[in-house]
Amino acid sequence: MAHGQWTEIEARGVLEAWRRSGVGIEKFARSRGLVPQRLWWWKAKLGFSKAANPVPALVPVRVTESRAEARRGEPVTVLLRSGHMIKVGRDFDESAFARVVALLERG
Repeated sequence: MAHGQWTEIEARGVLEAWRRSGVGIEKFARSRGLVPQRLWWWKAKLGFSKAANPVPALVPVRVTESRAEARRGEPVTVLLRSGHMIKVGRDFDESAFARVVALLERG
């Protein structure tokens, strides 16, 4: 997790991991090396409830890119069910990526 500003997707991933953890927000934050106030802020901003249990769903997406983005090789952020996020560049090793995903999803 980047220590800079979070995107909404990153914040939702962390809050979802907190919800699944079953521990208080303060304990969860400290266990992850996060500042609890950051989680409280995002929780309030997103109206996130610990009791919420959204049904996961796949939604259609359309990937577009500008030529500038294609040249820069912007990383893609993958949010896993475990709450982990992985950023991969354009030329990532698919087998290594699959091993990392399997390892993180087990934990």
